[in-house]
Amino acid sequence: MGLREQAALDLATILQDRDGGFGWDITITDPQLNEVALVGFSTDIGQSIDPETGMSIAGRVASVAVRLATLEAAGMKIPKNIPSRDCRPWVVKFDDIDGQAYTFKVSHHLPDRALGLVVCFLEHYKQ
Repeated sequence: MGLREQAALDLATILQDRDGGFGWDITITDPQLNEVALVGFSTDIGQSIDPETGMSIAGRVASVAVRLATLEAAGMKIPKNIPSRDCRPWVVKFDDIDGQAYTFKVSHHLPDRALGLVVCFLEHYKQ
């Protein structure tokens, strides 16, 4: 087994293991309202970097990372931004560490097909 295959196996453990990894329950709903519950990695941080000054500023940055194989096995495509307000967005839901539920829409996505991962950057969404 090469390093890339080993990295993909390690990724599965890190992202999807609730006990020994960073696995967290995430629900993803596509624009056709197909919903899948899976385990991945989620973040919701109250600080970002101003690209012009390089200074940290208050600002919400949320994302999820999920395996492409997990999405495919669930019959889902890669979540992506739907820029039109006339169409339903990809919606992502997860709870914070205290059990408070949050709902987001995908603002952009970064697939890594070499490792088998997609990171979706999110913005707050009110249905």
